Amino acid sequence: MRITIFRPLSAIIVMFLLAACAPPGEKQLTSLLPHRRVTASPSARPSIAISPSSTPAGPPGSIEAFVPEAERFVEAHRGLSFMLPVKVNHLSDAAFAQRIAELQAKDHADLDREAKLLRALDLVQPGVDVEKAEEALLSGAVIGYYDPATKELVVRGDTASAAVRHVVVHELTHALQDQWFDLQAHQKNLTEDQGEAYSALVEGDAVSVENAYIASLSPAEKSEIDSQSGGGVPADAPPVLIRILSFPYSVGPRFVVALRDSKGQSALDQAFRTPPQASALVIHPDRFLGGEAPKPVGEPGADGPIFDKGVWGEFGLNLMLNDLYGNAGVNPGDLQAAISGWGGDNYVAWTSGAQYCMRLSYASRDDQGAASLQRMLATWARKHGAQTDGLSLTRCG
Repeated sequence: MRITIFRPLSAIIVMFLLAACAPPGEKQLTSLLPHRRVTASPSARPSIAISPSSTPAGPPGSIEAFVPEAERFVEAHRGLSFMLPVKVNHLSDAAFAQRIAELQAKDHADLDREAKLLRALDLVQPGVDVEKAEEALLSGAVIGYYDPATKELVVRGDTASAAVRHVVVHELTHALQDQWFDLQAHQKNLTEDQGEAYSALVEGDAVSVENAYIASLSPAEKSEIDSQSGGGVPADAPPVLIRILSFPYSVGPRFVVALRDSKGQSALDQAFRTPPQASALVIHPDRFLGGEAPKPVGEPGADGPIFDKGVWGEFGLNLMLNDLYGNAGVNPGDLQAAISGWGGDNYVAWTSGAQYCMRLSYASRDDQGAASLQRMLATWARKHGAQTDGLSLTRCG
Protein backbone atom coordinates (compact mmCIF):
# COMPACT_ATOMS: atom_id res chain seq x y z
CA MET A 1 0.00 0.00 0.00
CA ARG A 2 1.36 3.40 -0.93
CA ILE A 3 1.54 6.21 1.59
CA THR A 4 1.02 9.82 0.67
CA ILE A 5 3.85 12.29 1.04
CA PHE A 6 3.49 15.97 0.37
CA ARG A 7 5.67 16.96 -2.53
CA PRO A 8 8.41 19.49 -1.63
CA LEU A 9 7.22 22.31 -3.87
CA SER A 10 6.53 25.97 -3.33
CA ALA A 11 2.94 26.80 -4.20
CA ILE A 12 4.16 29.86 -6.10
CA ILE A 13 6.38 27.68 -8.29
CA VAL A 14 3.59 25.19 -8.89
CA MET A 15 1.27 27.92 -10.09
CA PHE A 16 4.04 29.18 -12.37
CA LEU A 17 4.51 25.72 -13.86
CA LEU A 18 0.80 25.19 -14.36
CA ALA A 19 0.32 28.53 -16.10
CA ALA A 20 3.39 28.09 -18.26
CA CYS A 21 2.34 24.73 -19.65
CA ALA A 22 -1.29 25.53 -20.48
CA PRO A 23 -2.08 26.13 -24.14
CA PRO A 24 -4.09 29.32 -24.76
CA GLY A 25 -7.74 28.80 -23.98
CA GLU A 26 -7.30 25.28 -22.60
CA LYS A 27 -9.66 24.38 -19.78
CA GLN A 28 -7.67 23.48 -16.69
CA LEU A 29 -8.54 20.03 -15.44
CA THR A 30 -6.34 18.68 -12.68
CA SER A 31 -5.69 14.99 -12.31
CA LEU A 32 -5.30 12.21 -9.84
CA LEU A 33 -2.32 9.95 -9.92
CA PRO A 34 -1.67 7.46 -7.11
CA HIS A 35 0.60 8.82 -4.42
CA ARG A 36 3.81 7.09 -3.54
CA ARG A 37 5.81 6.59 -0.40
CA VAL A 38 8.97 8.62 0.15
CA THR A 39 11.03 8.48 3.32
CA ALA A 40 13.64 11.13 3.97
CA SER A 41 17.18 9.94 4.43
CA PRO A 42 19.21 10.78 7.57
CA SER A 43 20.19 14.39 7.77
CA ALA A 44 23.33 15.48 5.99
CA ARG A 45 24.19 17.65 8.97
CA PRO A 46 23.05 18.01 12.60
CA SER A 47 19.54 19.36 13.03
CA ILE A 48 18.84 22.58 14.87
CA ALA A 49 16.02 22.27 17.40
CA ILE A 50 13.68 25.23 17.15
CA SER A 51 11.43 25.85 20.12
CA PRO A 52 8.29 27.96 19.72
CA SER A 53 8.84 29.52 23.11
CA SER A 54 12.61 29.78 23.39
CA THR A 55 14.44 29.78 20.07
CA PRO A 56 18.11 30.79 20.09
CA ALA A 57 18.51 33.94 18.06
CA GLY A 58 20.32 33.39 14.78
CA PRO A 59 22.27 35.93 12.74
CA PRO A 60 20.11 38.74 11.33
CA GLY A 61 18.60 37.71 8.04
CA SER A 62 19.12 34.01 8.72
CA ILE A 63 16.47 31.32 8.74
CA GLU A 64 17.12 30.71 12.46
CA ALA A 65 16.29 34.32 13.19
CA PHE A 66 13.13 34.17 11.08
CA VAL A 67 11.66 30.90 12.39
CA PRO A 68 10.21 32.32 15.65
CA GLU A 69 8.45 35.05 13.67
CA ALA A 70 7.20 32.48 11.18
CA GLU A 71 5.88 30.26 13.97
CA ARG A 72 3.94 33.14 15.48
CA PHE A 73 2.45 33.96 12.08
CA VAL A 74 1.44 30.35 11.46
CA GLU A 75 -0.13 30.02 14.91
CA ALA A 76 -2.11 33.23 14.50
CA HIS A 77 -3.44 32.37 11.05
CA ARG A 78 -4.02 28.66 11.63
CA GLY A 79 -5.61 28.99 15.06
CA LEU A 80 -3.40 26.33 16.66
CA SER A 81 -0.18 26.44 18.72
CA PHE A 82 2.99 24.41 18.31
CA MET A 83 3.30 21.65 20.90
CA LEU A 84 6.93 20.60 20.26
CA PRO A 85 10.16 21.99 18.83
CA VAL A 86 10.54 21.64 15.06
CA LYS A 87 13.86 20.34 13.74
CA VAL A 88 15.26 22.60 11.01
CA ASN A 89 18.10 21.66 8.66
CA HIS A 90 19.49 24.32 6.35
CA LEU A 91 21.71 22.68 3.75
CA SER A 92 24.11 23.91 1.12
CA ASP A 93 22.92 23.78 -2.48
CA ALA A 94 24.92 20.61 -3.09
CA ALA A 95 23.72 18.86 0.06
CA PHE A 96 20.12 19.87 -0.59
CA ALA A 97 20.27 18.62 -4.18
CA GLN A 98 21.68 15.34 -2.89
CA ARG A 99 18.82 15.04 -0.40
CA ILE A 100 16.23 15.53 -3.15
CA ALA A 101 18.05 13.00 -5.35
CA GLU A 102 17.93 10.47 -2.51
CA LEU A 103 14.20 11.00 -2.09
CA GLN A 104 13.63 10.49 -5.79
CA ALA A 105 15.83 7.39 -5.86
CA LYS A 106 13.69 5.80 -3.14
CA ASP A 107 10.68 6.74 -5.26
CA HIS A 108 11.90 4.82 -8.31
CA ALA A 109 9.60 1.79 -8.08
CA ASP A 110 6.45 3.85 -7.70
CA LEU A 111 7.47 6.25 -10.46
CA ASP A 112 7.93 3.26 -12.73
CA ARG A 113 4.45 2.01 -11.86
CA GLU A 114 2.93 5.43 -12.46
CA ALA A 115 4.66 5.68 -15.83
CA LYS A 116 3.05 2.38 -16.83
CA LEU A 117 -0.40 3.66 -15.87
CA LEU A 118 0.10 6.88 -17.82
CA ARG A 119 1.31 4.93 -20.82
CA ALA A 120 -1.65 2.54 -20.63
CA LEU A 121 -4.01 5.51 -20.91
CA ASP A 122 -1.99 7.23 -23.66
CA LEU A 123 -1.15 10.13 -21.34
CA VAL A 124 2.59 9.80 -22.03
CA GLN A 125 4.31 8.23 -25.00
CA PRO A 126 6.31 4.99 -24.60
CA GLY A 127 9.65 6.80 -24.99
CA VAL A 128 9.04 9.30 -22.16
CA ASP A 129 11.18 8.78 -19.06
CA VAL A 130 8.74 9.94 -16.37
CA GLU A 131 11.34 9.82 -13.60
CA LYS A 132 13.80 12.04 -15.48
CA ALA A 133 11.00 14.38 -16.55
CA GLU A 134 9.91 14.89 -12.96
CA GLU A 135 13.51 15.37 -11.85
CA ALA A 136 13.93 18.08 -14.49
CA LEU A 137 10.80 19.85 -13.27
CA LEU A 138 11.83 19.73 -9.61
CA SER A 139 15.59 20.20 -9.87
CA GLY A 140 15.62 23.98 -9.44
CA ALA A 141 12.13 24.49 -8.06
CA VAL A 142 12.43 23.02 -4.58
CA ILE A 143 13.31 25.45 -1.80
CA GLY A 144 12.33 23.40 1.23
CA TYR A 145 10.06 20.69 2.55
CA TYR A 146 8.72 19.16 5.76
CA ASP A 147 9.03 15.40 6.20
CA PRO A 148 6.43 13.89 8.59
CA ALA A 149 8.56 10.75 8.91
CA THR A 150 11.58 12.54 10.38
CA LYS A 151 9.69 15.57 11.79
CA GLU A 152 12.20 17.93 10.20
CA LEU A 153 12.03 21.01 8.02
CA VAL A 154 14.76 20.94 5.36
CA VAL A 155 15.64 24.14 3.51
CA ARG A 156 18.17 25.16 0.88
CA GLY A 157 20.71 27.62 2.32
CA ASP A 158 20.29 29.84 5.38
CA THR A 159 19.38 33.26 3.97
CA ALA A 160 15.83 34.26 4.83
CA SER A 161 14.99 36.15 1.66
CA ALA A 162 11.32 36.75 0.89
CA ALA A 163 11.48 33.88 -1.61
CA VAL A 164 12.56 31.57 1.21
CA ARG A 165 10.44 32.97 4.04
CA HIS A 166 7.08 32.18 2.45
CA VAL A 167 8.24 28.57 1.92
CA VAL A 168 9.28 28.32 5.58
CA VAL A 169 5.81 29.54 6.58
CA HIS A 170 4.20 26.92 4.32
CA GLU A 171 6.34 24.06 5.64
CA LEU A 172 5.96 25.10 9.28
CA THR A 173 2.21 24.87 8.70
CA HIS A 174 2.79 21.21 7.78
CA ALA A 175 4.76 20.75 10.98
CA LEU A 176 1.89 22.24 12.98
CA GLN A 177 -0.61 19.98 11.19
CA ASP A 178 1.55 16.98 11.99
CA GLN A 179 1.73 17.83 15.69
CA TRP A 180 -2.04 18.19 15.99
CA PHE A 181 -3.34 15.61 13.53
CA ASP A 182 -0.50 13.10 12.90
CA LEU A 183 -0.12 13.26 9.14
CA GLN A 184 1.39 9.80 8.83
CA ALA A 185 -1.38 8.10 10.81
CA HIS A 186 -4.00 9.39 8.39
CA GLN A 187 -1.98 8.15 5.41
CA LYS A 188 -2.28 4.48 6.35
CA ASN A 189 -4.48 2.13 4.34
CA LEU A 190 -5.68 4.79 1.92
CA THR A 191 -6.78 4.14 -1.62
CA GLU A 192 -5.01 6.24 -4.20
CA ASP A 193 -8.05 8.49 -4.53
CA GLN A 194 -8.30 8.95 -0.77
CA GLY A 195 -4.61 9.83 -0.72
CA GLU A 196 -5.11 12.50 -3.35
CA ALA A 197 -7.98 14.03 -1.41
CA TYR A 198 -5.97 14.04 1.81
CA SER A 199 -3.00 15.66 0.08
CA ALA A 200 -5.28 18.42 -1.21
CA LEU A 201 -6.56 19.07 2.31
CA VAL A 202 -3.05 19.25 3.78
CA GLU A 203 -1.56 21.39 1.02
CA GLY A 204 -4.65 23.58 0.71
CA ASP A 205 -4.35 24.48 4.38
CA ALA A 206 -0.64 25.28 4.08
CA VAL A 207 -1.12 27.32 0.90
CA SER A 208 -3.82 29.38 2.62
CA VAL A 209 -1.43 30.34 5.43
CA GLU A 210 1.39 30.92 2.94
CA ASN A 211 -0.80 33.20 0.83
CA ALA A 212 -1.74 35.20 3.91
CA TYR A 213 1.96 35.69 4.63
CA ILE A 214 2.71 36.77 1.06
CA ALA A 215 -0.17 39.25 1.24
CA SER A 216 1.52 40.85 4.28
CA LEU A 217 4.77 41.56 2.40
CA SER A 218 5.84 44.78 0.74
CA PRO A 219 5.54 45.25 -3.04
CA ALA A 220 9.32 44.88 -3.34
CA GLU A 221 9.29 41.57 -1.47
CA LYS A 222 6.42 40.27 -3.60
CA SER A 223 8.39 41.20 -6.71
CA GLU A 224 11.38 39.31 -5.34
CA ILE A 225 9.22 36.19 -4.93
CA ASP A 226 7.87 36.52 -8.47
CA SER A 227 11.34 36.98 -9.92
CA GLN A 228 12.63 33.81 -8.23
CA SER A 229 9.57 31.63 -8.80
CA GLY A 230 11.16 29.59 -11.56
CA GLY A 231 13.35 29.66 -14.63
CA GLY A 232 10.85 28.21 -17.07
CA VAL A 233 9.39 24.82 -17.86
CA PRO A 234 11.53 22.31 -19.80
CA ALA A 235 10.28 22.21 -23.39
CA ASP A 236 9.79 18.45 -23.25
CA ALA A 237 8.00 18.39 -19.88
CA PRO A 238 4.85 16.24 -20.15
CA PRO A 239 1.85 18.46 -19.29
CA VAL A 240 0.33 15.54 -17.40
CA LEU A 241 3.18 15.64 -14.86
CA ILE A 242 2.71 19.35 -14.25
CA ARG A 243 -0.98 18.82 -13.53
CA ILE A 244 -0.17 15.95 -11.19
CA LEU A 245 2.35 18.04 -9.28
CA SER A 246 0.03 21.03 -9.10
CA PHE A 247 -3.20 19.31 -8.04
CA PRO A 248 -3.10 19.68 -4.24
CA TYR A 249 -1.83 23.26 -4.44
CA SER A 250 -4.41 24.45 -6.97
CA VAL A 251 -7.53 22.62 -5.77
CA GLY A 252 -6.80 22.30 -2.05
CA PRO A 253 -7.04 26.02 -1.16
CA ARG A 254 -10.53 26.27 -2.64
CA PHE A 255 -11.60 23.29 -0.56
CA VAL A 256 -10.19 24.86 2.61
CA VAL A 257 -11.93 28.19 1.91
CA ALA A 258 -15.24 26.37 1.39
CA LEU A 259 -14.90 24.60 4.74
CA ARG A 260 -14.13 27.82 6.59
CA ASP A 261 -16.89 29.76 4.85
CA SER A 262 -19.41 27.06 5.71
CA LYS A 263 -18.67 26.20 9.33
CA GLY A 264 -15.57 28.14 10.38
CA GLN A 265 -12.18 26.99 11.63
CA SER A 266 -13.68 24.00 13.44
CA ALA A 267 -14.78 22.52 10.10
CA LEU A 268 -11.20 22.58 8.85
CA ASP A 269 -9.89 20.91 12.00
CA GLN A 270 -12.62 18.28 11.79
CA ALA A 271 -11.66 17.55 8.18
CA PHE A 272 -8.17 16.62 9.41
CA ARG A 273 -9.72 14.24 11.94
CA THR A 274 -12.16 12.76 9.40
CA PRO A 275 -10.63 13.44 5.96
CA PRO A 276 -12.51 13.42 2.64
CA GLN A 277 -12.66 9.91 1.22
CA ALA A 278 -12.52 10.79 -2.49
CA SER A 279 -10.92 13.42 -4.69
CA ALA A 280 -14.42 14.29 -5.96
CA LEU A 281 -15.29 15.50 -2.46
CA VAL A 282 -12.41 17.99 -2.62
CA ILE A 283 -13.29 19.43 -6.00
CA HIS A 284 -16.96 19.58 -4.91
CA PRO A 285 -16.78 20.70 -1.25
CA ASP A 286 -20.57 20.80 -0.94
CA ARG A 287 -20.61 17.04 -1.33
CA PHE A 288 -18.12 16.62 1.50
CA LEU A 289 -20.04 19.03 3.72
CA GLY A 290 -23.24 17.15 2.86
CA GLY A 291 -21.79 13.83 3.97
CA GLU A 292 -21.70 12.24 0.51
CA ALA A 293 -19.57 9.13 -0.03
CA PRO A 294 -18.32 7.50 -3.26
CA LYS A 295 -20.26 4.52 -4.56
CA PRO A 296 -18.59 1.11 -4.23
CA VAL A 297 -17.57 -0.40 -7.58
CA GLY A 298 -16.44 -3.98 -8.01
CA GLU A 299 -12.89 -4.70 -9.13
CA PRO A 300 -12.80 -5.41 -12.88
CA GLY A 301 -11.10 -8.51 -14.21
CA ALA A 302 -7.58 -8.49 -15.66
CA ASP A 303 -6.30 -10.25 -18.77
CA GLY A 304 -2.75 -10.75 -17.53
CA PRO A 305 -0.37 -10.42 -14.55
CA ILE A 306 -1.61 -7.54 -12.37
CA PHE A 307 0.89 -4.82 -11.41
CA ASP A 308 -1.54 -2.32 -9.87
CA LYS A 309 -5.17 -1.78 -8.85
CA GLY A 310 -7.18 0.85 -7.01
CA VAL A 311 -9.42 3.88 -7.53
CA TRP A 312 -8.53 6.35 -10.29
CA GLY A 313 -10.92 9.07 -9.09
CA GLU A 314 -12.60 12.10 -10.60
CA PHE A 315 -9.26 13.84 -11.14
CA GLY A 316 -8.02 10.84 -13.08
CA LEU A 317 -11.13 11.02 -15.21
CA ASN A 318 -10.47 14.76 -15.70
CA LEU A 319 -6.95 14.01 -16.82
CA MET A 320 -8.02 11.31 -19.23
CA LEU A 321 -10.90 13.21 -20.86
CA ASN A 322 -9.20 16.61 -20.91
CA ASP A 323 -8.11 16.34 -24.53
CA LEU A 324 -11.74 16.04 -25.68
CA TYR A 325 -12.36 19.74 -24.98
CA GLY A 326 -12.63 21.56 -28.29
CA ASN A 327 -13.02 18.36 -30.32
CA ALA A 328 -15.58 18.44 -33.11
CA GLY A 329 -18.83 16.83 -32.05
CA VAL A 330 -18.10 17.03 -28.32
CA ASN A 331 -20.56 19.12 -26.33
CA PRO A 332 -18.63 20.86 -23.50
CA GLY A 333 -21.64 20.66 -21.19
CA ASP A 334 -22.00 16.95 -21.83
CA LEU A 335 -18.30 16.43 -21.16
CA GLN A 336 -18.43 18.39 -17.91
CA ALA A 337 -21.52 16.44 -16.83
CA ALA A 338 -19.64 13.20 -17.46
CA ILE A 339 -16.72 14.29 -15.30
CA SER A 340 -18.55 16.04 -12.47
CA GLY A 341 -21.05 13.19 -12.34
CA TRP A 342 -18.32 10.81 -11.17
CA GLY A 343 -19.74 8.60 -8.44
CA GLY A 344 -17.06 5.96 -8.01
CA ASP A 345 -14.67 3.68 -9.90
CA ASN A 346 -12.28 0.78 -9.65
CA TYR A 347 -9.36 -0.10 -11.89
CA VAL A 348 -6.94 -2.93 -12.51
CA ALA A 349 -3.68 -2.75 -14.50
CA TRP A 350 -1.69 -5.62 -15.98
CA THR A 351 1.15 -6.40 -18.38
CA SER A 352 0.59 -7.85 -21.84
CA GLY A 353 3.88 -8.59 -23.53
CA ALA A 354 5.63 -5.24 -24.00
CA GLN A 355 2.42 -3.33 -23.33
CA TYR A 356 0.70 -2.11 -20.18
CA CYS A 357 -3.07 -2.33 -19.91
CA MET A 358 -5.68 -0.71 -17.69
CA ARG A 359 -9.37 -1.46 -17.23
CA LEU A 360 -11.60 0.99 -15.38
CA SER A 361 -15.17 0.44 -14.25
CA TYR A 362 -17.17 3.57 -13.38
CA ALA A 363 -20.33 4.52 -11.51
CA SER A 364 -22.07 7.88 -11.84
CA ARG A 365 -24.06 9.86 -9.28
CA ASP A 366 -27.22 9.76 -11.40
CA ASP A 367 -28.63 8.53 -14.71
CA GLN A 368 -27.87 11.77 -16.54
CA GLY A 369 -24.23 11.63 -15.54
CA ALA A 370 -24.04 7.96 -16.51
CA ALA A 371 -25.41 8.67 -19.98
CA SER A 372 -22.93 11.52 -20.48
CA LEU A 373 -20.02 9.45 -19.21
CA GLN A 374 -20.86 6.54 -21.48
CA ARG A 375 -20.84 8.86 -24.51
CA MET A 376 -17.56 10.52 -23.51
CA LEU A 377 -15.80 7.22 -22.79
CA ALA A 378 -16.85 5.95 -26.22
CA THR A 379 -15.59 9.15 -27.87
CA TRP A 380 -12.28 8.99 -26.01
CA ALA A 381 -11.91 5.30 -26.87
CA ARG A 382 -12.26 5.97 -30.60
CA LYS A 383 -9.58 8.65 -30.40
CA HIS A 384 -7.11 6.61 -28.35
CA GLY A 385 -7.64 3.06 -29.60
CA ALA A 386 -9.45 1.79 -26.50
CA GLN A 387 -12.50 -0.42 -25.99
CA THR A 388 -15.61 0.39 -23.99
CA ASP A 389 -18.50 -1.62 -22.61
CA GLY A 390 -21.03 0.73 -21.06
CA LEU A 391 -19.21 2.43 -18.17
CA SER A 392 -16.12 0.24 -18.50
CA LEU A 393 -13.01 1.18 -20.51
CA THR A 394 -9.95 -0.87 -21.45
CA ARG A 395 -6.76 0.32 -23.13
CA CYS A 396 -3.26 -1.06 -23.69
CA GLY A 397 -0.22 0.92 -24.73
